[in-house]
Amino acid sequence: MALIVTGCAGSDPSDNATKDSAMTPEQAHQNVIDVFDTIKSVVGDDGWDDDFESSWGACQSKSGSSQFSLYAARRSPLDASPDAVTKRVAAALEASGYDNVRVQHDTTLRPPRTVIGYPNGYNGGTAEDGFGIQFQSGTDYAATIIYGHCVPGDPPKLGTPLNPSPTDLP
Repeated sequence: MALIVTGCAGSDPSDNATKDSAMTPEQAHQNVIDVFDTIKSVVGDDGWDDDFESSWGACQSKSGSSQFSLYAARRSPLDASPDAVTKRVAAALEASGYDNVRVQHDTTLRPPRTVIGYPNGYNGGTAEDGFGIQFQSGTDYAATIIYGHCVPGDPPKLGTPLNPSPTDLP
């Protein structure tokens, strides 16, 4: 299970969700990839492929809209303590424009995890337009779920460059 970091830049955590509600499917997709790249720049590029899934689906928070989401977990040693790694992820997200990223701790998980929830805190849900990021780290573990901004219309057709079939992936 991963923690959600949700949100966008702005003084109010949901500001970017509102601002970005006119994103195209290409922009919403790229935004999710950019967030994942930011997380990997801190945690490391390796080890994410073994437990990775991304897909387009109906947006739960906006009727008639679609949403790109990504889940990935890395079960490899971290280069520092989970707390230090998660604080660095929070700083990298802030440097990318996500204001007030909070680092929290979930002691209900075994082992306990250091977590981020943006913009609404850990288990606080997504922004109004569905955007959200969960991140958590523990001993030899990091995971993320990124919910993209909801965009008007149906998901891109399966088998297209924006929504490749599983058999089309490398």
